[in-house]
Amino acid sequence: MNIVIDPGTRNCRNMGDVAMLQVAVGRLRALLPEATISVLIDDAEALARHCPGVEPLAHRGREAWLDDGLLWGRARRWVPRPAWAAIRASQRRIRRSFPGVLRGAIRTRFSRDAELHRDLERFLERLHSAALFVACGQGTLTDAAAHQAETLLDSVQLALDLAVPVVLFGQGVGPLVDPDLGARARAVLPRVSLIALREEREGRPLLRALGVSEDRVVTTGDDAIELAHTARPTQLGADIGIHLRLAPLAITELTLLDTLRPALQGFARDHGARLVPLPISHHQLGTNDPATIRRVLAGFDDASDGGAQMDTPMKVIKAAAGCRMIVTGAYHAAVFGLSQGVSVVCVGRSAYYLNKFQGLHDQFGAGCHLVSLDASDVTDRLTHAMTLAWRGAEASREGLLSVAERLVECGRAAYARVPTVAGIGTVTGSEPAACGPAMTQMVEDGGSRGALPRALHVHGERQ
Repeated sequence: MNIVIDPGTRNCRNMGDVAMLQVAVGRLRALLPEATISVLIDDAEALARHCPGVEPLAHRGREAWLDDGLLWGRARRWVPRPAWAAIRASQRRIRRSFPGVLRGAIRTRFSRDAELHRDLERFLERLHSAALFVACGQGTLTDAAAHQAETLLDSVQLALDLAVPVVLFGQGVGPLVDPDLGARARAVLPRVSLIALREEREGRPLLRALGVSEDRVVTTGDDAIELAHTARPTQLGADIGIHLRLAPLAITELTLLDTLRPALQGFARDHGARLVPLPISHHQLGTNDPATIRRVLAGFDDASDGGAQMDTPMKVIKAAAGCRMIVTGAYHAAVFGLSQGVSVVCVGRSAYYLNKFQGLHDQFGAGCHLVSLDASDVTDRLTHAMTLAWRGAEASREGLLSVAERLVECGRAAYARVPTVAGIGTVTGSEPAACGPAMTQMVEDGGSRGALPRALHVHGERQ
């Protein structure tokens, strides 16, 4: 049995996406231990470090098959938008009805690229032979990630056309107002066997509007909750976790970053706390969280590398475990804290981020505070939110842990539906949801080896 996974990461440089992939691999292995798991990826070595034993499947092969502009090269830029829409529709029909024609065209166009041919053929072979196609841990079904959303929807349609069952886990859905993208989603998503959402507020109403049946939608919270919750410490820490992000949908001006710095550093000094980096994205080109965090720490901790060495999810999770409070502009830094009973202050400005943070607030309640970066008195609001989080940290802890425990159970229950919903057999073992209460063997080195044992971590220590 072959399972193909489309993860939220292509190069394993985003620790939140890697954490969700690790949980997905672990849960699927527990449910279907005989299955071969193939993961669409650009960096096979990084995948092997984080998820040993899975099979890398070159994302480039998928791109070659689904990229409507591949055969056009630079000429694509000269095609008017209305004409291009018609060309894309035509190429999609050819891809679905006459795949041999498209394969031949790609071979001719890239006759000297043997590696591309190999990656393409391997992708098609693995998908044709798949018993299940899984998209795990993605926030791509949104206008803010239109290209990634189209790739995911095209991949789902391709799998469905091949009679391969499709399930989507850990999904952040919306905002989605683009009419073309909405039409694609409306044509594809109602055919998916199961969609597990991170949050209710935006995702469920949108899926309902897109025609997805209610009985195919569940809300589980983020899959990475289990990884962090399993590593929770026995007591609250004393540090302040810090994450701010320079990115188009986050902080776009260095001046705003420099405005926030004195409030963060002053609060830490007043409370005798360390500022501990919690980087999520380690991209060298693009979002580089350690570089941004170093700027935030300038003048407070000039020796810090901004968390550059925190290159596995568990390293970030363990750093979050030592905190009393976390201030973050990244969704997964918040998830890693809340799942361990640590109060968070989420800062954002775009609808994309604020919706994600609002979803966490809806789930975790008073321990999750939101601050809009567009507020004219943003530093006062940030200081006020930090004060509330700091003072209420002890009182909020047990409630946060209780929510995390419930969401972990929801996630396991959703995965336990896979064999039945997808029609690929029944769950092995004596328990219907044999996902185990812990995600082990991932924790020290980021790997997920084998099925999930029943209990391997208690309060973050190995038994």
